[in-house]
Parts: sequence; C-alpha cells; structure tokens
Amino acid sequence: LYATSDDHFIAIASVITANRRHLELAMRRLRRIPKLKAHSELKATLSPPQIIGKVLQAIADDPDVEIVVAIWSGTRQGEENFDEVYQRMMARCALQTTRLRKKIDLFIDKRYTNSKQQHELEGAMREALANVSGNVVRIFQVDSRTMPEITAPDFVAWAVMQHYRHHQSEFYNIIRSKIVHFDDLSAKKKSGSP
Repeated sequence: LYATSDDHFIAIASVITANRRHLELAMRRLRRIPKLKAHSELKATLSPPQIIGKVLQAIADDPDVEIVVAIWSGTRQGEENFDEVYQRMMARCALQTTRLRKKIDLFIDKRYTNSKQQHELEGAMREALANVSGNVVRIFQVDSRTMPEITAPDFVAWAVMQHYRHHQSEFYNIIRSKIVHFDDLSAKKKSGSP
C-alpha cells in the first residue's frame, strides 16, 4: 500500500501479487540506473518519465498483479484532518484487498510517518478488518530503502493522481487494466471499476 498527495488530493494504491519477487527484481534492476543511484529510494516524483513508464509496465506485465485504488479530493469534501483521511483510505484499501485474497501480507512504507502515526494507522486498519472472517492478514510497516518492491505502488498512486488530478492519462493507461477495485472516497458512494 502506498499513498501520494498534494494539498487537496490523495491517491492510494495497493499492488497485490502472490509472489512479490517479480516486483522486487524489477525495482532492483532500476536501482542500477546511474540517474537513480543518487536517491535513497525509488519514487515516481523523483524519477524521469521513462523510468516511471518502465516501473508501470513491469507491474502491468505481471500476470498475477491486481491493483486496488482509493482517491480523495479535499476540494469537494471540505477541510478534514489529513491523518484521519489517510487512515480511512488505507483501511479501505486493505479491506478491499482482503476481498481478493485470503492470506495477505500488507507492507506499508513507514519512512514518512512517526511512531504515533504508525500505531494509529495500524489500529485503523485492524478495526476495518475486524469483521473479516476466514482471512489471515499480517501488517508490516517497513522502510522502503530496505524493501524496494514496496515502492511499486507509489508509481501506481502517482499515475492515478496524474490521471484524476491533472488529466494526464499516459501513465495511468499502462496500469488501467490491472485495477480491479476503485474507490472515490470524496464522493458519497462512488466505487467499483475505473
């Protein structure tokens, strides 16, 4: 699960796969590109367009990958606490993910949150998942510098943001067919497929 945002828009993506090795290898290959070695992690906002395209294509080419997306626009919703919105969105993506797979390891990048935020996020996610029966869900908050494959959803969230916030669909179209569930949490109840 990964989020990207600006002042009025949040996009969260969950990239679901039975074997994360494919994503790990793709991200590690990209780390060898000289332009990207200077950065401590792979992020869409720090990457040139050709790298973004390669990451998204690697995700799209994996036959096992499914994507869950949630977006929120603060301009339509009014002022809300960012952390609460973020927690609600992450919990919603986690819940939708459990509807696709019975055994799930959720990996969340902890680099941009403090321990209080991490605890609150995990609590919100566990609360959302409390009534899910028959599933095994483990939540791991890890540093993306040590586990590069967890940054793959950042590229998806960035592409979603470009599509919905900036009306630029080039990158979104690469992964569009992999999106199996889409929630617009800024609207009353608009969800389903993209």
